[in-house]
Amino acid sequence: MQNLTRIHLINYLKVSNDRAEEAKLYLKNEGYLNEDFLPIKEDNSIFWPLNQDSVSFEGTIVKRAGLSYTKTSRDYRLSLDKNIRDLAPRSFDIFGEIAIIRIADDIQVHEKEIADALLLSHKNIKTVCVDMGVHGDFRIRELRIISGEDTFVSLHKENGMNFKADISKVYFSPRLATERHRVSLLVRKGEYVLDAFAGVAPFSISLAKRGCKLLSLDSNPEARKWAVENFKKNGLKSNQYTFYTSKFEDYDFDKKKFDRIVMNNPTNSIPHLKKAMDLVLDGGSIHLYHIASKDNSFDISDYLDFGFKCTLKREVHAYSPSSSLFVFDIGKNLH
Repeated sequence: MQNLTRIHLINYLKVSNDRAEEAKLYLKNEGYLNEDFLPIKEDNSIFWPLNQDSVSFEGTIVKRAGLSYTKTSRDYRLSLDKNIRDLAPRSFDIFGEIAIIRIADDIQVHEKEIADALLLSHKNIKTVCVDMGVHGDFRIRELRIISGEDTFVSLHKENGMNFKADISKVYFSPRLATERHRVSLLVRKGEYVLDAFAGVAPFSISLAKRGCKLLSLDSNPEARKWAVENFKKNGLKSNQYTFYTSKFEDYDFDKKKFDRIVMNNPTNSIPHLKKAMDLVLDGGSIHLYHIASKDNSFDISDYLDFGFKCTLKREVHAYSPSSSLFVFDIGKNLH
């Protein structure tokens, strides 16, 4: 959980929940809302932080320890009622100005309160939606907006790059930012790289910026649309990448061979590993992402042809209580 920084007492305006938004609007319009601090929610009341001693709005002025509105202290759950605070999800994904949360069935009745608390405590978030799982061949999250602006389109910034997408129509995982940076640092200028399940091209762009020759594939037409826009946004010209709307298994590679292959399809990479091994050059690498049990029962070596070796296995992030997303770096005829 994020650290809290409690500071000196400040003034709060205490109002009933049914007048909370009215009070907030009044305070913002008059310039009385102290936006350096979080609001506090207790029982049927909300406390708005003030930057002065009195206001002309019906309510009670009280002194409370201010909760600083900084990145190190903004646990959004603090503004929730005590009965939901411990049940609300601690972590969530952020794509640009969109927060993506998972809500357990037993607290679904409180999802609007949880979403509103997120909006209150994170100024950069404009939309909160609930993630109901990844579905279909295109690996798209089923999303439902529960608070904020009615849009699934946003601009996401990562490792000095910009990615725009409609996350209700394409696959994108903000949690792979560290992996994208790690793999990009392994690439040598001039390598021929295949991004086998490219999505909106976050891996592809990270690698193209390092000077590799790139072939990107994704069967989702929406992915290609956003990928092309993202290549342009990041200063890459059309001669620096090739992107085809195609399934990996259907694409005709002819005699193409690659120095490096990225297989970011965590629920369906293993069935395509054999073909990837046929496409990689001696001394080349495959970066495969796969969801597996945390008990280490999955052994990637069971799927490797002669001459291939797993050089790295790393847990990227938890996926469920019993499983995690793992990355496997696989080398061919390494010397």
